[in-house]
Amino acid sequence: MEQNQDLKQELQQELRDMQQQVEQHSKFNNEVWRRTVKRHTGWLYYTNLISSIILLLLIIVVTTLSWALDLWPWWLILLVDLLMIYNVVYWFITSRGMYRPDVHSKAGLLSLRESVKKSSANTSPHVWIIRVLAGVIIVLLLAYAYKHGSDFFSTKLIGGAAGLFVGLLVAKLLKGHYKNLSEEIDELLKEE
Repeated sequence: MEQNQDLKQELQQELRDMQQQVEQHSKFNNEVWRRTVKRHTGWLYYTNLISSIILLLLIIVVTTLSWALDLWPWWLILLVDLLMIYNVVYWFITSRGMYRPDVHSKAGLLSLRESVKKSSANTSPHVWIIRVLAGVIIVLLLAYAYKHGSDFFSTKLIGGAAGLFVGLLVAKLLKGHYKNLSEEIDELLKEE
């Protein structure tokens, strides 16, 4: 009988030890997961920040040179520059929740998830405004280029198509990262 009691106590002690190990392992994994989400969010934020600034500066330099060489009228250049500035400012506003995410509280994770959805959404009214304005500006640019010479038109058409292809490719890659980040945040929220 005493052997059974000793065996029972030994098994209960082993069970408590195993429960503690599982709990410690779970806390460790949860903390690693939170750091991963924070790192992934920072990487997306800074990647978008740097690429937006480089694109904005590139567009401003190209349009300024086009105006200085008298290739484009000033009003068309102004429209392109204003559209790009609006696009970058809109991105800064929608992604501000990704700057220093709070991944240790449920409210912080919910706020981060909302910010990620806003940053990756293609259905918001602002995105449609940007698309419509970009379409109008592209039509104006092509009409102006066609009116002022066919070789100029074909060069701009090829350059625009290449730029559109690269832009769509980058957008698709970033959308995959946003989707992965959103799934990681959802997993953390399930554990809360």
